[in-house]
Amino acid sequence: MDGIKLAELRRLLVVRWRQLGDLEAREIEATREASEAQSEMIDIAQSLELLGRQSSLAEQERRELIMVERALTKMASGTFGVCEECQEEIPERRLSVVPEARLCAGCQAVEERKSIRSTRAMAS
Repeated sequence: MDGIKLAELRRLLVVRWRQLGDLEAREIEATREASEAQSEMIDIAQSLELLGRQSSLAEQERRELIMVERALTKMASGTFGVCEECQEEIPERRLSVVPEARLCAGCQAVEERKSIRSTRAMAS
């Protein structure tokens, strides 16, 4: 991967990292505001539902933030763009779409199938 492409991917990751940090700060403020007051039962129920949705979104954003930080760390150490499973180079095309990718498309598909099987086994 050439230096220009790597620099562009790094820029995209840093922008997303900053966006996620801003989202987390706004979520904390929204959670504080939602939990303050509202004495009627229906308002409390709506607040709890809102808090649940915000919590779910916040967890997803935290996971994405961790992935972005991992990718930036890999860039700094020179291991960016290498699949963590098979150690093959992740194609630039995939990194252009998902710059925080830690697996090549093949290994990602295998991991997703394992996850689906695991989820089904727990549901049984």
